[in-house]
Amino acid sequence: MKKAVRLGLLAEALQGDDSFVQRGFLAKKSADRLLVERDGHLRGFWTAGEEVYVWTAAGYTQPSFRTASLLEALKYTLIEIARH
Repeated sequence: MKKAVRLGLLAEALQGDDSFVQRGFLAKKSADRLLVERDGHLRGFWTAGEEVYVWTAAGYTQPSFRTASLLEALKYTLIEIARH
């Protein structure tokens, strides 16, 4: 699957989740990454390879989480990132 398609699917899944939106989070897709913001502050971003999603927290240069699964990327965002 193409990188842009993978990021688009994750963006749709996040924006379609009521708890994500109600807590003030926003998923903004650019050409090569998916930014996750809350109240105008960058929390981090997702990038994608052909078979993997990669999370890098804001302020860091190295990724902290990788998964091949859309559901795992969604779960990680909703539980680990959005809980703060």
